[in-house]
Amino acid sequence: MLSPSPHASGAPAAPAAPATDPKPEGGILLTPTVAAQLVGLGMLLAAVIIGLLLFFLDKPDPAPIVLHPPPTPAPTATPLPTPTPSPLTVFVSGGVARPGMYQLGWDARVGDALTAAGGLQAGVDGALVNQAERLFDGAQVHVPLVEEEVNASSEAGPPPGLSGALNVSAPAGGAAGGGADGLVNLNTASADGLMSLPGIGPSKAAAIIANRPYDGVDDLDRVPGFGAKTIDQLRELVTTR
Repeated sequence: MLSPSPHASGAPAAPAAPATDPKPEGGILLTPTVAAQLVGLGMLLAAVIIGLLLFFLDKPDPAPIVLHPPPTPAPTATPLPTPTPSPLTVFVSGGVARPGMYQLGWDARVGDALTAAGGLQAGVDGALVNQAERLFDGAQVHVPLVEEEVNASSEAGPPPGLSGALNVSAPAGGAAGGGADGLVNLNTASADGLMSLPGIGPSKAAAIIANRPYDGVDDLDRVPGFGAKTIDQLRELVTTR
């Protein structure tokens, strides 16, 4: 027996189910294109994040600070001890108050020897000797007496001023007047040192000493008995400095 049709029985028909809407309400239609864009954006963000991580992880550490010790100061040379100079023993003669031997300091000069001997006698010309000349051990300081000044051309007696044998320890350029270059110093040489020059005897040595100081070799022209020929002969052998 056939079942009766719903339409045949007169009952109302059930409404049909609505079709599914492909676009959800309030959402984004997820199409293949949108899905591909979302995937690409995610990959881009991932690449940026990975790049930043690599940048910070691979960043080299700063160079360590090295503290260098201060430089070691160079050693200073220790000066060698110098021997204490010995005192000088000199003989003072001629026109002084107390002729004789005197012991003076190593740096004494002719004027110190004259003072030790009581000074010059009355009437004696102190300009006949160079009182600034430096002494040396064993030297003689002779001050001409008045009668010796009158007979200045005489070769007898010691020459005025400083004379004697120079001690080998005397400083160069000092009492003997020998410079470091081997020249005879007209301003500081003793009478013996001057007499080592050619043509210079006691009287000429005394005249050279009496006319000191000299600014140059040509100043010898003011010494009696010295002409241009004699000066030229001495020019390469003497100095004034």
